Order: sequence, then C-alpha cells, then structure tokens
Amino acid sequence: MLASQLYDLHRKVSRGEQYLERWPGDAELFGVLQFAQEHADRLNGEAYQEAAVLRMQLAEWLRLAADPFQLSAIDDARAGGTSWREIALKLRYLDRLGEPNPGSAMNLRKRLYVAVNGRPGDRRQPQVAHLIDRRAMEARIAEARLIEVGEAHYPEADVAARALLEYYRSGEIPVDPDDDGFWWEELAGAVDDRRDASERANLLVYVRGVVRETYAYAKRSGQPPAVTDRARQVLKEAASLVNLDAG
Repeated sequence: MLASQLYDLHRKVSRGEQYLERWPGDAELFGVLQFAQEHADRLNGEAYQEAAVLRMQLAEWLRLAADPFQLSAIDDARAGGTSWREIALKLRYLDRLGEPNPGSAMNLRKRLYVAVNGRPGDRRQPQVAHLIDRRAMEARIAEARLIEVGEAHYPEADVAARALLEYYRSGEIPVDPDDDGFWWEELAGAVDDRRDASERANLLVYVRGVVRETYAYAKRSGQPPAVTDRARQVLKEAASLVNLDAG
C-alpha cells in the first residue's frame, strides 16, 4: 500500500519521466524505498513532503517486519553454539576499546523479543522481556486453573449444556432476534466435540455465555428469561454452576 502510494505520487508529478520505467515492483519494498529516496529531488513542495512521510512509514514498516526474522536468527545462532561475544562482534556491538560487548547483543535480543511478542503499548526495552515472560507464565497458570475447574465440573456442565440447548431449540428460552447467536452456536458445537481437557473446560465458558446473554436480554426486553417453569429452573441451575446471579 505504501509502495503503491509512493509510485502514484511520483507518477502524478513526474508524468512521462523515463525513470518511472525502472520503478521496482511492489513486492520489492526495500528496492522501492531505495529508489524513491534516490529520486526524491524530482518532487517539490507538498509532493516532496508527502513522499518523504511515505518513505518514513515504509522504512518503519520494513524495520518492524524484519524483527521476527532477526530474533529467530539470533536464537538459531545461539542454539547452534554461537556465543554472545561472537554475535556482538558480527553486529559490531563494540565497547570503547573496540572489544565485542556481549551485553549489548543480549539486550538486542530482549528488545526484539518485546517487539515480536509484546503488546502494542509495551516499551521496546530489555527489561520488558521479563514482563512478557511473566505474562506468559500467568496465562499458563490461568489456563491450567481453567482446565482444572472445567474437569472438576464437567459432568454438571455437560448436563447443563444439553438441557439449555433442549429448551433453547424448543423456544422455551427466548433469544434476542438481533443477536447473532454466537454463544448458542459455540455451545452446540462444544457439546459433542470435546477432544481434550481444554475443550472440555470451554464448555463451562459457553454455558456462562448463553446464560449471561439470556438474562441480559430478559432485562432489556422486560420479559422473563424462560417461558416454562422447567426452562427457568434449568437456567437457574446453570447460572449457579457458573457463579452468575440468576436474578
């Protein structure tokens, strides 16, 4: 997109100029950047400024796009036995005496790790790499806990899911006509397709989703969440199972 915008800008301003015939293809982004910079002085005024901004954006995109490849290359080199000192030497990370600085190479790897695995708001600093590792560990712990709870309550969740679907399909549990039915579809798909502990744990998540949406619609519409006593009881039991307020 940025490469195409650069070309269109040059084509509009430099009509008939032969240099445009040598413009690299959009797939050669580094070549486009290099070529556009080489011919930057063919533009002037607002076009010159606009092209400079586009080159800036393209250069930033290329730099960020290269991060995953450099991170993988460093990790592969390390796995192959390359020392941090040698990596620093190859990257020209030298101290004041001209000696390789392994710490700088290690920090580069941490910054790349943040850029590739972090969140958009994370600062690209070595110390943030530890934060990302902690997040990953916390996510693993949370997933393990979810699976543990799901396995412990699976029999009740299975009964609740099948009962909810029965009364939903019979029309005894009203649904918002403007709702896309996401939670009900997920619940229906999960009931008979649970190949591992993680998928069994998700059954509780889907039960919670349909119960929450059912009560929310009842509150918005001012009508009861179910039209029969048995359906209301099933909803109440399901709400209790997933710790939702049935009121």
